[in-house]
Amino acid sequence: MRSVPENHSRPRQDAAPETPLPTTQQELAEALGGLVQLGADYAAQHPEDAAAGVWWWGVPAHEVHQHVTAPAASREAAVLALFWPSPEGPRVLLTERSPQLAKHPGQISFPGGGAEEGDSGPVATALREAQEETGLDPSRVKVIGTLPVAPIRISGFVVTPVVAVAEDPGVLAPQTGEVSRVLKIPVAHLVEPEHRHTAVVVHRGPRLPSPAYLFGGEDAAFVWGFTGTLLDRMIHRLGWERDWDRTREIDPRQFRR
Repeated sequence: MRSVPENHSRPRQDAAPETPLPTTQQELAEALGGLVQLGADYAAQHPEDAAAGVWWWGVPAHEVHQHVTAPAASREAAVLALFWPSPEGPRVLLTERSPQLAKHPGQISFPGGGAEEGDSGPVATALREAQEETGLDPSRVKVIGTLPVAPIRISGFVVTPVVAVAEDPGVLAPQTGEVSRVLKIPVAHLVEPEHRHTAVVVHRGPRLPSPAYLFGGEDAAFVWGFTGTLLDRMIHRLGWERDWDRTREIDPRQFRR
C-alpha cells in the first residue's frame, strides 16, 4: 500500500475557498496555525486513520472504505516545512539532494531525516536536520506545530511534518555532501497552474500518480513524490490552490541525474 495515494477524480477533503497569499509574517503564522489545527482536529476525531497517514490521502475520512493501520515496524523521522513572508508572497525552504547519493539522487525535499537518540521529539529532529543540511539558525524559527504523520511504507519511516515560520531565515547554503542546493521557493510558483503536473510512475503494473511541480528561473526545480504530495495537501488545505489540469502527466524518469 502506498503511504499517500492520490485520487484525482474526487473532491479533496478539508477544502478551503481560494484565498490570497499572505504577505506578512502575522498573516502567514495565522494561516499555518489554522492548518495545524485542521490536522489536530482530524487526529483527535480519527486517531487510527491519522496514524496510518490517511490525512494525506486527499479524500474525506468517511470515504475510506478499507481497513488501514499504521506500519508495523517503523522508524521515526521529521521534516521542516518552513515558510517566511516576502513581497510576492510566502516562500518555502526546500533542498536538492546530491546527484551522487545512492537513494533519491537529485530529488527535491524538505530538510529533515531520521530521529536520533538525543532528539526530544519531531520538532528537535526537524530543526537539527535543517541546521545540519542548510545552516539554518533555529533561533530564527517559530514553530507553529506538527501535522499528522505521513508514513513511507517502502522505507519504514513515519514522518512528522513540522510547520514553522520565520521573519527571515538568514543566509542558507548546503552544509553536507548530501545537499547540492538550498532552495527558497516562492509559493506563487507552486500555485501557478502552468507549473502543476501529475507525475506518473508505472511500477510492476499499477500506475502510481502523485502531484508534481515543474518551473524554471532562478529556483528551477522538479518536485514530485513524497514532497510533492505534502506540498499539494498543505497548499490545498491552506486555500491557496488554484484549479489546474490533473490530466497533464509527466514522467519523472526524465529528470533522473
